Amino acid sequence: MLDKVAATKTEDQPIYKNAAGTPTKEGYNEIRLTNKLRQKSIVQHVNSIDWKTGSEAPIVVEFDPTTACNLHCPDCISGDLLNQGAFERERIRELTREMVDAGVKAVILIGGGEPLSHPEAGWIIEYLGKHGVKIGITTNGILINRYMDEIAEYVDWCRISMDAGTAETFQKIRPHASGKSQFDLICDNMRELGKRKKGRMGYSFMIYSEGQFSSYNPNTIISDAEEYYTNAHEIAQAAQVAKDLGCDYFEVKPMYDVNHYAIAQAKPYIDLIRDQVEAAMELAEDDFRILQAVKLQATLAGERSIEEKEYNRCAVSELRTLVTPSGTYICPYFRGKADKELGSLHNQSLKEMWQGEQRAAVMAKLDPSQDCKMHCIRHESNLILEDMISGKPVSVVEDFDLFI
Repeated sequence: MLDKVAATKTEDQPIYKNAAGTPTKEGYNEIRLTNKLRQKSIVQHVNSIDWKTGSEAPIVVEFDPTTACNLHCPDCISGDLLNQGAFERERIRELTREMVDAGVKAVILIGGGEPLSHPEAGWIIEYLGKHGVKIGITTNGILINRYMDEIAEYVDWCRISMDAGTAETFQKIRPHASGKSQFDLICDNMRELGKRKKGRMGYSFMIYSEGQFSSYNPNTIISDAEEYYTNAHEIAQAAQVAKDLGCDYFEVKPMYDVNHYAIAQAKPYIDLIRDQVEAAMELAEDDFRILQAVKLQATLAGERSIEEKEYNRCAVSELRTLVTPSGTYICPYFRGKADKELGSLHNQSLKEMWQGEQRAAVMAKLDPSQDCKMHCIRHESNLILEDMISGKPVSVVEDFDLFI
C-alpha cells in the first residue's frame, strides 16, 4: 500500500553551499538521485518485483549505440573499448522497439564512444520520444547539428562534455584528428540548441589532471608539491560560457581513473579549484544552476575514494542496466568486464537476455561488498531501495523525473 502524501520535489530544490560545504544563499545543487525513488510509478514498480527472482525488465537503460568516437581524449576511461563496432542499423531499430515494449521508462544515449555518431541516432530519439520514453543524451556535442530537430523536440536533457572554457584547452585535452579544436563548433551547436530545446541542456566540466592516475586508496601517495597540467583555471570561465550559450546548468566534477577511483589533486591545485568553483557559483540564477558532483568536496579534502558497501546485492541493477555493442553489463562501472556481462543483444531479444541463464548467473555472483568498492553514484539509491524492499514506509511523490 502506497503512503498518500502531497506531491513535492524536496530534493529538486537547490541546496546552496560554498566550496567548503557551508550553506549559502547562492551556489550549487549537489547531484543526487535518491529522492527520485519516491516517485509514485517507481514505488509501484519496486513493490511489484519478486526480489527472490528479480525484475522482468529494466525501466532505465543506458544505451551505447556504438563504440565509435570522433575525439582522441588522452584520459578516456573507455579507451580500450573504442572503435570496436556498433549495433547494425536494422537490429538497433528492433532493439529500440523492444525497450518500448518492455516498459522501459527512460533511455540515456551514452557511450564508450560518441552516441550521436551512430547513423540511426535520430530515428532512435524520435521513436522513443513519440512513444513517451524519457530521453537523456551524454555527448561531446560535435554532431548535435546533425540531429538538431530530434534533440530539440524530444530530448529531456542533453549534457555536453566540454571540460574547457577555451578552444586551446579543449584541443589539448579533447583533441580532434584534424588538429583543429572543435570547441567553437560545439559552442555553435549548443547556442542553437539553447534557442530551440524543450528539455534541459548542461555543460559538463571534469577537472582534468594530466598524467595523474593516483587514486585515493591505501597504496598511493601524491606529493603536495607535484605539478602537472590542469584545466582547473578555466572552471569559472567555462561556467560563464555555459550561461551565455543558454545552458540550464553547469556541472563540475572530479576526474576518475580506469577503475573509477577519484584522481588525487596536489595541494596548490586544490586551492585553485575551490577558488574557481566559488567564482562559478556567483553566476547561479533561478534559470542557471551550478551543480557540483557529490564527491568533489570529499576528493578535494583528501578523503579516500574507496567506498565500502555493507549489502550483498545491487537492487538498482534490477531497475536499470547498460546496453552496448560488446554486451549488456550490470552498469557503466563494469563496461567491457567479461565477468559482469549479462548477455549479448545482437542475436537475442531484450526479454530473452534479461530472463536468461547468463544474466541469472552473473547477478547471483555479484556482491557489492566485494565488487564495488569504487565510488558508485547508485550507492545511496541502493540503501534506500533496501529499506523499501524490507517494508519500511516511504512518503510518495508524484512523478517528476524518471531518470532514477
